[in-house]
Amino acid sequence: MAKIHLMGTALVAAALVAGCSKDTPATDRGEAKADTTAATAEDPNEVAISVGDKKLTRGEIAKLVDAALKKDADKIPAEALANHKRQLSIQFANLFLMENALVPKATALGYKLTNAEFKDFTDKLLKRFADHPDAPKTIDELAEKVPFGKDDLLRQLKTQAILEKMIEGEIFAKNKKDYSAEAKKIIEEIKARNAKIPAGANDPEKKIKDLKAQLDKTPDKDKAAKFAELAKAHSACPSGQRGGDLGTFGHGQMVKEFDEAAFSLPIGKVSDPVKTGFGYHLIYVTEKNAATEAKDGKPAQPETVRASHILVKTQEPEKIPEQADVEKGLKSRDGQSQITEFLSDILRKANIKAVDDYKMLLPPPEAKPAAKPAAPKTAPKAKPATKTTIETKPVALPAPKKDAAKKDAAKPAAKPAEAKPAKPVENAAKK
Repeated sequence: MAKIHLMGTALVAAALVAGCSKDTPATDRGEAKADTTAATAEDPNEVAISVGDKKLTRGEIAKLVDAALKKDADKIPAEALANHKRQLSIQFANLFLMENALVPKATALGYKLTNAEFKDFTDKLLKRFADHPDAPKTIDELAEKVPFGKDDLLRQLKTQAILEKMIEGEIFAKNKKDYSAEAKKIIEEIKARNAKIPAGANDPEKKIKDLKAQLDKTPDKDKAAKFAELAKAHSACPSGQRGGDLGTFGHGQMVKEFDEAAFSLPIGKVSDPVKTGFGYHLIYVTEKNAATEAKDGKPAQPETVRASHILVKTQEPEKIPEQADVEKGLKSRDGQSQITEFLSDILRKANIKAVDDYKMLLPPPEAKPAAKPAAPKTAPKAKPATKTTIETKPVALPAPKKDAAKKDAAKPAAKPAEAKPAKPVENAAKK
């Protein structure tokens, strides 16, 4: 598991992202494609993942997924439904790990969450998404946008908050590095970029009207090619690289203003400028498909359109952040590898087991310490050419006297002393 995902933010972000992240195909949204491999005949009683004696079965995950899909299932294209269910399944299994392995560790280390701390956490979360169109201003509004009820939302956010508090105490608070100079430099760079914004750059309405005028002068037979040309040259959306093509989408997949304009346009016509929270759009519809009812085993299909667009954004100056926030971000950047290892170590000790299609949530094995490099071998010293070998012979014992010979006649003669081989000189590197 390369990253420990905090589910609260993941699901909240998915519910709030709109505009170009909503009015572009999945391939443009940067969404990781989930592993869609699963058991061909899943047993609902099979334990998908466990932490010690705590178990989560496939059937329990399926119920959580079905409950989460009740609100938005009709907005998800049929061909994307299986992948969406798989993503939710992984997120709920990940939440199970957090609640049953990581939160108990935080509690054991003495971390508790006060009401004031939780309010501060949720206030910051709402502020993080404040720039998104229709962003919620309260937790109650947020609960209306996420695919589960308020109780589950609060439980997930409290889980995330306590884990962030543990990480702050165990990782960031122990980092005593001074980031003030680097933070000041970053702030000065932002100010310098803002100073370079040319006059008139904040007039996207004029630019979009100029583009519309060019398209109005283009013959109908050449309009599609001209639209693609202008999209590649001027659109601020990633889809511009494909001539503005957004692919096919249904109701509710775009922000409200874009949705209404796209579905009301006839094929082959360019819209008047449409203003959304992301800027100004020109929309060009190339295909329309009416809704169909379920028939002959085929599922019902919602009304869809295929369209291209050109997005012109306002070039707003960057917000000047507080130095304390920049320093915190720098500290977070430097602590990422420590966070991953810290949480992975907790999970490794938590006795976690998972079936094959959930094993990506298991922590990586502990890295083995690097082997010590072998001591360098020293070449044997060459013998000097002038050196000669001296042979040593046993010293001859003197002949015994006659009287002594009689007394010692029964004793065996002493063996001559054997020359012991010299000990080799030890390698200096081993001392």
